[in-house]
Amino acid sequence: MSEKRKDIVHDIPDYTLRITKQKGIRMRVSANGQLVVHANPFCSQEIIDKYVLTHYHEMYFQLKQPSVRLFGKSFQIRKVIGNTNHVSTCDNELIVQARDERSMEKVFEQFLKSNAQDVLNDISQMIFFRFQSFSLKMPKISIRKMKSSWGVCHPDKNEITLNFELIHYPIEFIEYVICHEFVHLIEPSHSTRFYTILSELMPDYKRRIDLIETSNEKQYLM
Repeated sequence: MSEKRKDIVHDIPDYTLRITKQKGIRMRVSANGQLVVHANPFCSQEIIDKYVLTHYHEMYFQLKQPSVRLFGKSFQIRKVIGNTNHVSTCDNELIVQARDERSMEKVFEQFLKSNAQDVLNDISQMIFFRFQSFSLKMPKISIRKMKSSWGVCHPDKNEITLNFELIHYPIEFIEYVICHEFVHLIEPSHSTRFYTILSELMPDYKRRIDLIETSNEKQYLM
């Protein structure tokens, strides 16, 4: 269960609440710089708000200084007013330049969308070469935001849909997700044959799974 907190009660910052089965409450700053709170269903809203109010100052710098994680590397976001709309990187900074403040978010979102399309399609093409012995036809690759899966394969349509959020994770993990979905073109279920093929084509796939950070994220792989 997930809901976006729209209101700010007193001095409590805006946050995304995710209800999980874990004990207690924990808090983190997500890849796109949002405050995310994980709590079990027995925690009342009052208790959660009190926890956030008490502990969010520990992450104040991360929240005050917007950041984004691109392909596993974190960048501080710096906004600049200029004559053109442009996004560039310099060391650990991602510089978003726009003609006015109102255009910043649109320029940034377009940058992420363009990068997701280019990189995920390029990786898909490279992974496809691993499957030459199976005489597969290159599937149609679609990219969109998904809430419960890193990727979905439709063997009957020869189509694979990838989660846009992969843009925030390491390249090696993205390669694993795409390879995983390609194997589904051969074996739709998670059978013994599926994992035999996956192991042959990507022997270190288990190591790649461990590149993501939380058990909640790993559930997306099921």
